[in-house]
Amino acid sequence: MISGEALLVTGMDQMNEVENTEKQRGQKHLGKWKKPTLTQIFLTVFLLGIAVFWVGTIVQSFTSFESRVSSRIDLEDISSIEVIRSLPETTDEVTVTVTDPAEIASIMNVFADVKLMSSYGSHDFTRNYWISIFVDGHPRFGITLDDQKYIYINDSNRNDKYSSGSFKIINHYDIQSIDRLFD
Repeated sequence: MISGEALLVTGMDQMNEVENTEKQRGQKHLGKWKKPTLTQIFLTVFLLGIAVFWVGTIVQSFTSFESRVSSRIDLEDISSIEVIRSLPETTDEVTVTVTDPAEIASIMNVFADVKLMSSYGSHDFTRNYWISIFVDGHPRFGITLDDQKYIYINDSNRNDKYSSGSFKIINHYDIQSIDRLFD
């Protein structure tokens, strides 16, 4: 008759043999590397290309007022800012021209930290502003601001894909400095 201890030892030996056999089989497969097929290579390169394209597109869709306007001109070079306010329920437009350097700096500071994301502008607005920034007496930037949500920026000195764009404003800023010009 076999004692309980002998059965336990025999059972453990058998388990160790099974584990060793599985490890040896696994080691045989670990040493071999299967060559990728042409289809696998093509698919990998294709998917990688799509991923790079989408990441680039997403990164380029975010910008700021600073990079689109403020970094392209010196504050001292701005001779005037013209602001036209339009309300959708009326046909009246009110125009204000700002020439005071302190007031120009105040208006530019409102937009200093504005973050933008590429987007098409809205035609559903409660107030609309057309802002023209004049540098040395000539119009340099044309900006359309729909409420506090959308902005269109056009740089008349550029002739590339960055000369104009429509953006959604993605952070808060104080529109009151523009509104108070019409009080």
